[in-house]
Amino acid sequence: MTPGSTSPIEPAAIERERGYLLRYALLQLRNPAQAEDAVQETLLAALEGRDRFSGRSSLRTWLTGILKHKMRRLRCGSNFSCRPSRHDL
Repeated sequence: MTPGSTSPIEPAAIERERGYLLRYALLQLRNPAQAEDAVQETLLAALEGRDRFSGRSSLRTWLTGILKHKMRRLRCGSNFSCRPSRHDL
């Protein structure tokens, strides 16, 4: 889907970003199991919410934003006072 398009993203397009997302998560979390969990949750959330992707950003940017939220939840759990890392800003 191109920016500004209204058709839903194809699942294959989301899956193609897996490698990038996993590398990003590994760099941030430094734990392969947690990184894989975060990426799996990200891909699932993206597939479930793909009709809400507005196209105002690239697919990769949208997925990276979802991944950042998933990683923050992994690091902080339900501790809402957990401060974001410099990479979350």
